[in-house]
Amino acid sequence: MQFNVATLLKEPTGATREHDIDEDVRIDGTPRHLRGHVRFDRTPDGVLVRARMSGAVGDTCSRCLEPLTMTLDIAFDEEFVAAADVSTGARLPVPEGKDEAYRIDEHHVLDVTEPVLQYWAMALPMAPVCDDACRGLCPDCGQKLTDGAPHPCSTDQLDARWEKLAQFRPR
Repeated sequence: MQFNVATLLKEPTGATREHDIDEDVRIDGTPRHLRGHVRFDRTPDGVLVRARMSGAVGDTCSRCLEPLTMTLDIAFDEEFVAAADVSTGARLPVPEGKDEAYRIDEHHVLDVTEPVLQYWAMALPMAPVCDDACRGLCPDCGQKLTDGAPHPCSTDQLDARWEKLAQFRPR
């Protein structure tokens, strides 16, 4: 997702450009189709990128191990600083306090792929679930537990390691 921002860099601070996103991006070796919107705002040192995108991702439910597909939404506001002067082509130093900022290359191309990859990784759930009510798998037999359905494994089975403590149960 590359955008030539040479004309925007020639405009005064506050100038804007907007683009709709509808393209494939390779994330973790898999092409993902992303849709959304990106806005570029001219700043004194470069361009502020405001992006809102979403795409589908396949995963496995962490409770029942069934495959699932979910929509992942990402949003970020990041400033890109110019690496070269748009008029002369001379290299520009990194502005003070912006060492961690993304760079607009010497050809005035702003590439939002890297922040998209980073924010996508942060948006992925650590333990995705197919449904909030998913009960997962039976720890004894491994069958999928379903809501309201009787399960053949007894919930009163006691782990042999805890048998002696069962004597202290209030009756």
